[in-house]
Amino acid sequence: METIYKNEELLQLTKGNYYIHDSVVSRFDIYMQNYQLSIDVYFNSGNVRYKNEKQLKIHFSDIIRYQFIYNTNYYFYNVESYKFFKSENGYYMSLDPFNELEEVSEEDEDLILCKNIEGYFI
Repeated sequence: METIYKNEELLQLTKGNYYIHDSVVSRFDIYMQNYQLSIDVYFNSGNVRYKNEKQLKIHFSDIIRYQFIYNTNYYFYNVESYKFFKSENGYYMSLDPFNELEEVSEEDEDLILCKNIEGYFI
């Protein structure tokens, strides 16, 4: 696995329709690493630039807050809309946002707020 981008560079990679929009989350890993909570999210996308790109793994570290909700009435886990930006408190991703404005909303769901992000193609 090779790091492709970190922090703001990763945000630029994932803007627009590239890789996260209309992707499917295949896995969440939540674990402690170096005494800090980390979360890995794996995205499968049909919109790939290179034939060898199978999954985008985003590693969120120094977690400030996370919240995921699962309901059997919905598929796990199609990303129809999302937010992914740097807020004043850290990097923010919502996979079920109330709206797609780059602002933190109490109505957003399935979210992660953290201090660092890294992306890998695996």
